Amino acid sequence: MNEELDVEGHLIEIIEEDSYAEAASHRISDKITAYIPQLLDIGSIKQFKNLFYGERTKVDETIRVISDFAQIEIEIVGETKWIVVDVYIPEILERVNEILAEAELEMRQTSEDPIKLRGQIPAPNDTELTVMLDGLDTLASRSLSAINAVKGDALSRLRSAMDKEFIEPLDAKEAGIGITRVHLEATEVIKVLRLKKRVDLLGRRFQISSDEEKGLMPKLEEEKYIEIEVTESLESVKEEQAAAKAETEESEA
Repeated sequence: MNEELDVEGHLIEIIEEDSYAEAASHRISDKITAYIPQLLDIGSIKQFKNLFYGERTKVDETIRVISDFAQIEIEIVGETKWIVVDVYIPEILERVNEILAEAELEMRQTSEDPIKLRGQIPAPNDTELTVMLDGLDTLASRSLSAINAVKGDALSRLRSAMDKEFIEPLDAKEAGIGITRVHLEATEVIKVLRLKKRVDLLGRRFQISSDEEKGLMPKLEEEKYIEIEVTESLESVKEEQAAAKAETEESEA
């Protein structure tokens, strides 16, 4: 019997007919599970949420952590991302503005009581975009190499088991077919999600760069790929912020 394992919205087959194929399919599935969060990290807006991390300034003649007196929120409206900063005491406003300027953010103060700053997060420039795309290709290549290694190791173990007569030749053949099938499925997942991330990063500038990409484009319309997020949504940003805030409050309690 085959069990389909839901991994971040896509289906990776887990083969249970024999231990060799089952172990290999679980290991391949683990590689895919690790791949998706790393896609989210490319071009992530986390760098803006963490602008105050480790930053300190003087408050009442005492060096204090800026994040104790200022909070960053991210808003996403359509394709536009905004950074909103609440500053709870005016004494740190100058240093907060310095940090935001160092990040090349153009902010404007929208209210004085409470102090609120708001600015648009700029789209990456050409150099930054090139770095992101190179990082994406490296990540995908590393993930493909990882599942290739799992497949190679599994087939080698299978051949050894057959030579030692731990498994019947017919069973070994079927296990090998299953391992190859799961490997092909995982290869498709990695390549389609790389393409989806390229489309997200480039937006209107995206152009199909190869026959392989042309062949994979229809896959982006399949439900299992539509459901997988490769770029942060506002909901995921808010959930992460809430979790971090709760963890901080718990540690301070």
